[in-house]
Amino acid sequence: MVPKQSAGLKATNAGKTGNIEVIPIPEKLPCQRTCRDEIIALKQKLAEKDELIRNLNAREQDQAQVLQETTSEISRTKNKLHRLATQPEAASKIAEVEIAINAARQAVFDESDAVFQLLAQRLLDAAMVAYRQKDYSGAMNHAAQSGELIDAIANPARKALESQDATLIFRISIPLLVTRTISLRADPTDHSRVIGSLEKDTPLTATAYSGNWLRVQTRDDLSGWIQSQSVDVRVDSQNFQK
Repeated sequence: MVPKQSAGLKATNAGKTGNIEVIPIPEKLPCQRTCRDEIIALKQKLAEKDELIRNLNAREQDQAQVLQETTSEISRTKNKLHRLATQPEAASKIAEVEIAINAARQAVFDESDAVFQLLAQRLLDAAMVAYRQKDYSGAMNHAAQSGELIDAIANPARKALESQDATLIFRISIPLLVTRTISLRADPTDHSRVIGSLEKDTPLTATAYSGNWLRVQTRDDLSGWIQSQSVDVRVDSQNFQK
């Protein structure tokens, strides 16, 4: 038998429960369809932009590859011509570069110019040694490499390239040697992606420059950018050409 007080309490609770107002929750918020359509449109636009970037990157890589192959072919052709150099031709080229170096010393230059000038002088010294040894092809080759660096100093576009995404190509590649362990970067900036590490005495070939950065290639076809202060010229008989 249920006590009267308990029965009355149950009746009161039942009454309260029956009076609770239930607020209906809509299955879909009013803006959900509009927001969903906008999200889909934004995702589609983002996908299109990503595809455009991939296509542009692929095109730039193809152009860079063609440019590198063309530069390498020009360099090989020049080397062949230098191997046919005569004594008067070598002497004339050495004298031409020596005049250019002396003129560069009189000009106002910054740290990067000084590095290029030092490398150019080292190559000219190597050309003179080769000439005295009657190695006229070697003399011609080193003198031409020295001339490339002097031309880079005199080129007004080089300074402008420091704030632009542009590159100037060496007409003949420059043989180099790493003087200290450095990072090989994807672009000519201190904050660009690191491709790898180059140990001291790693042989390189410089094919282009941008400001005081050099685009180099290793013997195992690793290509990227380093600062010019991190290298010296390589003038031994093991110079390789790409």
